[in-house]
Amino acid sequence: MKSLLTDATGLAGFGLLTAGCYLQFGLAPALMFSGSLLLVGALTAARRGKRAI
Repeated sequence: MKSLLTDATGLAGFGLLTAGCYLQFGLAPALMFSGSLLLVGALTAARRGKRAI
């Protein structure tokens, strides 16, 4: 279940980054920032692996 949540978070982050790049105006900085935070969080969780609590 944790792997599924991590994968979904990574995909959501990638989707937000892509949407932000396509918009380029208005909400673009917000989407790119939140997408990059989601990707960093997903990568951190995946890197920790079984060491997580």
